[in-house]
Amino acid sequence: MEASRLFLIPVVKDQICKNLTLEEIDRFRVALELPSLKCPISIIDPKSNKEIILPGVNPTTIATAELIKQYGLNLAFTEAAKAGQNSVVKTLLTVKDININAPNILGNTALILAAAHGQNSVVKTLLTAKDIDVNKPDSFGQTTALMKAVGNKENEVVQTLLNAKDINVNATDRVGWTALMIAAIEGYDEVVKTLLTAKDIDVNVASQNVDSALVLAQKEGFDEIVQILKEAGAH
Repeated sequence: MEASRLFLIPVVKDQICKNLTLEEIDRFRVALELPSLKCPISIIDPKSNKEIILPGVNPTTIATAELIKQYGLNLAFTEAAKAGQNSVVKTLLTVKDININAPNILGNTALILAAAHGQNSVVKTLLTAKDIDVNKPDSFGQTTALMKAVGNKENEVVQTLLNAKDINVNATDRVGWTALMIAAIEGYDEVVKTLLTAKDIDVNVASQNVDSALVLAQKEGFDEIVQILKEAGAH
């Protein structure tokens, strides 16, 4: 087996892969006991009919290809982020035409979905992408990745997002809510503390529609949060 394996590897890599389906290439990979074959593969995005080139064949590539076949390129990306499939997300980030800020059918980007579901490793991966818009709201202007992480009490994700270069901790939704307001009215004292570590946070933001974080916490009777906010300069 070893002799034939050594003989076939360069042949599979350099010649045969060009003429085989993804399934056939994967069978060769398994037969040769290789974790991956470096030959790129192509599939067709069912949403756009465009060819997509994926870098090599391994179990991650197989999973990636199946997601693309089912959802199309950009929706596959959001589904992988939501499910915490970080290796798939990394593979998809290598695809030329990927739109990393594209919303899914419910209006949520990959970053919003990863943040909402506590997929911190995916959030970290997405934040390394050159074109990521860390403050992009959903299609309805109702939430951002930071607001979603705060609302779902994903404190580790909140911390990761606060470390993002261009994060706007004071961003508001279409009716004037900020991440700090959400944490205050929900009684999430640890999340409030995390948000207050942000250098540019404004603890006194209020709007015509929404009270300040301090007033919201007072109305809900969250005395510990009231004290935390006052110590941070809220009035």
